Amino acid sequence: MWALGMVMMMTMVLSSAVQAGTVSISEKTRTYRVSGDTIQAVVKSMKRNGPHSELHGRRALGMADYRFRASVKTKKKDGRCHVEDASVTMRISYILPRLSKPERLRRNHLNRWRAIHRMIRTHENQHGRYYKQFANELHRALRRIRPQGSCSAVKAQEKAIKKRLEQINIRRNRNYDRGQYRPFNRRLKLLAPKRR
Repeated sequence: MWALGMVMMMTMVLSSAVQAGTVSISEKTRTYRVSGDTIQAVVKSMKRNGPHSELHGRRALGMADYRFRASVKTKKKDGRCHVEDASVTMRISYILPRLSKPERLRRNHLNRWRAIHRMIRTHENQHGRYYKQFANELHRALRRIRPQGSCSAVKAQEKAIKKRLEQINIRRNRNYDRGQYRPFNRRLKLLAPKRR
C-alpha cells in the first residue's frame, strides 16, 4: 500500500474468483486517472490523485485492501462442541493508476511510465498474496479448534484466532512496506528525476 487518494474511481478492469475448499477469494481492480505531458507531471498527478491510505494516513500511488468474513460450523457430540467445518470469504480490491492520454508522452517518458506502473502493480500484488495467505492460515486454524465444553467457548476461540491472525497479517504487510519503501522510492526518483 504505497503511501504517498481518492479520486473518482474508474473502470473495473479485473474480476476473478478463486475457490479452494471452503476458502473463497475474489479480486477486483479499479483505476484512478492520471495525466501529464512528462513523466514528472504524471508522478505528480499520481501523488495528488491516488487513493487515500487509512493505514498510512496519506495518499498512495496504488493500494490493495481486503474485507473478509469467517465462520465455523459446530456440532454437539458426546457432550462437547466440535468444529465440523470452517469457511473464509475474502474480497481483495486493488486500486492502480491509469494514464488517460498516453499519446501526450514522448517515447522515453512513456517507457518510464510503464516501468513505474509495473512497480506499483507488483507491489500491490504482493499485498494481495499476503492477504490470500492470511485467508488460508485463518481457515486452517479455525478447522483445528479443539472440542470445547460449550459452543460459546468455540466461538470465543474463533474470535481470538481471527484477532491474532489478523494482527500477524497487518504486521506482515507493514514490514513489507517498510522494507520496500526506500528501494521503491530510489527507483521512482531514477525514473522520474526532479527537473532543475
